[in-house]
Amino acid sequence: MGIRQLVHKYTYALLVHSGLRDWGLAHSLRSFAASIVAPMDFRTAQRTLSSDPTFSSQERSLLRQVSLHVHRKDEMYVPFDARHYLSAALSAMRCIESALQKAGGGRAVRSILDFPCGYGRVLRFLRAKFPDAEITAFELDKSALAFCKESFYVKTVESTTDFSKLSVPGSFDLIWCGSLLTHVDENSSAKLLKFFHDHLSPGGRLLFTTHGRHPVDSIRKTRRAYGLTDAARQNLLSQYDSRGYGYADYPGRPGYGVSVASPDRMVSIARSVGSWKDVSFLERGWDNHQDVYIGEME
Repeated sequence: MGIRQLVHKYTYALLVHSGLRDWGLAHSLRSFAASIVAPMDFRTAQRTLSSDPTFSSQERSLLRQVSLHVHRKDEMYVPFDARHYLSAALSAMRCIESALQKAGGGRAVRSILDFPCGYGRVLRFLRAKFPDAEITAFELDKSALAFCKESFYVKTVESTTDFSKLSVPGSFDLIWCGSLLTHVDENSSAKLLKFFHDHLSPGGRLLFTTHGRHPVDSIRKTRRAYGLTDAARQNLLSQYDSRGYGYADYPGRPGYGVSVASPDRMVSIARSVGSWKDVSFLERGWDNHQDVYIGEME
């Protein structure tokens, strides 16, 4: 059992043994634990990863520059697992660097959009990697936006759940969308990709992630995968098997859940919303888990 699973297991056990079932309290307890543990945990993880020979010298240098200021509500951080938090962000940067190198590496990145930015797991690395770029953080959570604006010196724009009504000024040389299409249905994915297409500069690069074959295999084998009910899990798999894209709501959260997509279907959706120079695909490219797609503009 990994650290993440242990933390959730013992948080749940604490609630049960105290006679409580309040998950709001569970999140509060987790935030309290994170605020105490995080500073030393992140410093230790930074030192360890900065000397890890499996990372390139450029990645190790970036690690030493990145901000370790983490908000206590940042649910991407699990107490005692700062190493994974930083490694996952480095994995995103590796994908971004690959996409830029494919473009020849000569084009300057002057404007960046991070959507959803959350509390800045990848954003902090984007700021360190592109110190002179104008970065826009796009997010539903007002608290996360305030934190990112203060911590990483970025522009912030509040999002909406209706992707047909998204609005952000300007266009961008680089757009990063980590783990958003993983939570919405096919129609919403198409609207989101249309928004990205319309806000990507000529010669720009879009990177977005999805759940592909690896998560699908896990969902087939695990009855409560991703917190889905068994009926929702079966429905998602049925959709995926029949047309290459499956979606199911989280319990009690209509419109927000888990999606899975085949490469053929995902590329087809992307091409249906606009003209791309190319749409390429890295299986399990992000954190050895989510698939990464790279959309290139003419």
